[in-house]
Amino acid sequence: MRVSQTHTLDGVEVVPGLRVWDYDLRRRVVGEVSSREADGDPWYVMRAVDAPDLRGSDMNPSRMWVRHPSTGEVA
Repeated sequence: MRVSQTHTLDGVEVVPGLRVWDYDLRRRVVGEVSSREADGDPWYVMRAVDAPDLRGSDMNPSRMWVRHPSTGEVA
């Protein structure tokens, strides 16, 4: 089964400005689409919630959750 290219692991559509948990379980804000692409999947620039000017790692939707996978807390 292939993971969605447009939705987080918990089923929310990925759009710039969405607050998510990244795969390191840090709160992030989804930024613009990155120039990075793997297997046709879009990757997004991730920004820190408390420092939006700081660029984090690029992530694709298969590395994001809106709700924390263990606690259910919303990012």
